[in-house]
Amino acid sequence: MGKEDIRSEVRIKFSRDKSYFGKGTVMLLEEIEKCGNVRTACENCGFSYSKGWTILRRCEGGLGYKVVERQQGGKEGGKAEVTEAGRKLMNIYKELLDETSDYAERRFREMMEDNGLSLKGE
Repeated sequence: MGKEDIRSEVRIKFSRDKSYFGKGTVMLLEEIEKCGNVRTACENCGFSYSKGWTILRRCEGGLGYKVVERQQGGKEGGKAEVTEAGRKLMNIYKELLDETSDYAERRFREMMEDNGLSLKGE
């Protein structure tokens, strides 16, 4: 069985003094959009409930505005909705990641070829 080609990998994080928005934040926000509930979104992402809240608090603290509107619930549980700003930020993140990843992969392949190195994991 052959190995896949070697590839570059790009990670994007938004930050000030500390990172506050990245892959995990986007994943959590996408799940909140799907299910409308922070607890279920955390479960679907494989995050503990407290980790999910830490991600949201860090994100909103770094940005200075809300990315999720929450409504406390009783027996039925609370409801949550990603704000317009949250959706815009997710789109910016995804577009930046796609563009940066595409460039990095093209440049990586050029550099490997220019240096006579194989992209095959042999």
